[in-house]
Amino acid sequence: MAITHKTRKFLWAKSGNTCAFCKTQLITNNIDSTEFNIGEECHIISSKPTGPRHVADLKDYDNYENLLLLCKNHHKEIDELVDTYTEELLRYIKRNHENWVKKVIAEAAQEKGKDQKPKFLMRITSGKDLFNIVNEVHAYNTDYEDAKDSAEAQFIGDFIQTLIDYGDISAMLEPYDKVQIGFELQKLLDDLDQKGYYVFGEKTPNAILPHISKKDKWTVANVIIRRKENPEIIKLDI
Repeated sequence: MAITHKTRKFLWAKSGNTCAFCKTQLITNNIDSTEFNIGEECHIISSKPTGPRHVADLKDYDNYENLLLLCKNHHKEIDELVDTYTEELLRYIKRNHENWVKKVIAEAAQEKGKDQKPKFLMRITSGKDLFNIVNEVHAYNTDYEDAKDSAEAQFIGDFIQTLIDYGDISAMLEPYDKVQIGFELQKLLDDLDQKGYYVFGEKTPNAILPHISKKDKWTVANVIIRRKENPEIIKLDI
């Protein structure tokens, strides 16, 4: 098997177009704007019997969990120093790097938002529309009112966490799975509505990481939860 387009897209997005070791931008531009790809999709466990960290009879050597995005120099280093770069260490580095990318993008999105003028967000009433907002985004901006009690804090927290979890795996989902998730999110929206809450949101593409890439657009899911009686809400008859 080969690395699928879906897996490759997911890996590069989660890695922020940067090497997991040195954070170097892996697709760069020269003076005449020609793009150069200096990144390599590296296998943590090699499929070759004599390859680095080989494990026999692995179900899929080309799945996302077995891939690490690196520059050429660090790819060579991990495959030559196999006693140092064990499977466990590389999985830790992969997880730590992808968490770093998520954190940097989220912080950059929040900082960028401070300088923007207030804007109107549409109320989200469809599970399908809500899933589309978090589908294949790079970061999340969420806001909600202070909970009145522990039960309220729990269901709001569960809603936000579920939404982010679906967003994080969205790039790997098949169309059937996305339809089912839309249905589940519809039930959560209905539950929030019965508890007296509205959900507002949008997906925004922003060049929020100029220190990584001035050209790349990093999409951010903005989701706001407000009580129905909140004076910030403007009701329009269209």
